[in-house]
This record gives sequence, structure tokens and C-alpha cells, in this order.
Amino acid sequence: MYIARVPNRKSRPAILLRESYREGGKVCTRTIANLTNWAPERIVAMERLVKGEFDDWSGEMTSGEIFGVLFA
Repeated sequence: MYIARVPNRKSRPAILLRESYREGGKVCTRTIANLTNWAPERIVAMERLVKGEFDDWSGEMTSGEIFGVLFA
């Protein structure tokens, strides 16, 4: 999964959560969610999540801006 920014002609870019997969030897993309109307902080947090920055989280309660945005 990844976050894609798709330019629009006269509007702000669409920000999409996408997934790549193969079908019959061709690479295809599937849009999972449209994040365009999300707050910028939430989009940054989702990008970090998709990149795996929280994979080694120890399970301890953590406070901070990112966790407050994701789970608010």
C-alpha cells in the first residue's frame, strides 16, 4: 500500500490510499480510500503507518501528536 497524490487540473490534488497487485502478468492499482478531505496531520500519520514506521512498537502506551491524530 502507498499514498498517491494525483494532480487535478484546477483543483487541489487527490490524495489516495492505493494498493498494487498483478493480474495476468500486468501491474494494476486499486484505490482503497480517498484521503483528500483528511486533515494534513492525519495524512502524514497514515503515510508513516503505511511505510511501517510503527512496526517495532513495543505495545507501551505512547502519547504524542501522531497517536492523538490516528486514534482520536
